[in-house]
Amino acid sequence: MQQLELKDPAGFAAEFMRQTQLQGFGSLSKRDLELLVYVLLERDGAIDRNASNHAAAQQLRVTPAKLRALRRDGYARWRQLVTEPVDAALRRVLSHVLDEANLRSGSRHVSERSRKAGFLAVRVEHPDDRQLFEQAILDGGGLPVYERNREVLAVRFDTLVALAEKAGFLQQDADAMVKELRKLAPGSEELADLLRKDVTRLRWEDARNALNSLGAKAVSSSAESAVKGLLKLVFPFL
Repeated sequence: MQQLELKDPAGFAAEFMRQTQLQGFGSLSKRDLELLVYVLLERDGAIDRNASNHAAAQQLRVTPAKLRALRRDGYARWRQLVTEPVDAALRRVLSHVLDEANLRSGSRHVSERSRKAGFLAVRVEHPDDRQLFEQAILDGGGLPVYERNREVLAVRFDTLVALAEKAGFLQQDADAMVKELRKLAPGSEELADLLRKDVTRLRWEDARNALNSLGAKAVSSSAESAVKGLLKLVFPFL
């Protein structure tokens, strides 16, 4: 069992004392104090925010169900203590949920029907991160779809592309995108059609449509290497 160790004990203690004094000494309930300690543990890094509920629960010697409640209620009560720019938070969440291991884990919970429809299974265990990701999907014009496991979201590949565009992650250069797509899928019909166009008339919309089509096909065929390569085009920081 991994031992719980504070990275910044002085900072942890100072923030704990500040919050208990701001609220009025002795006025916080036992539950409030428990939630405050938990959020400060994640803020300190003693508990990795990206850790699974099971791994974090082992550190605290509680059940995963108890840990889920601590995360959910802790951020509902003390969210203001974790100040992170939205774009930085979204990068962090996407870097974790779209890594190869997480996608493979999520794929076990997505239905064959959803996969054939081009939905990618994304597992987000942390409730605060899941809320951020859901909002990003909505802002990108998509709709969060839950699979059998409530921690798994099914997201269309084109929704991820729209999310990357809106958040400014995607390099919107049609020529550059076509060159990269050609490396990943040299024999695709979509690219063949795209390359027949006059280069002077090549638009970003054409490149994006090809990217969306290739992504949907890769997801539906469970081509992990292709999905990984296409996602790196959409989110260069992966």
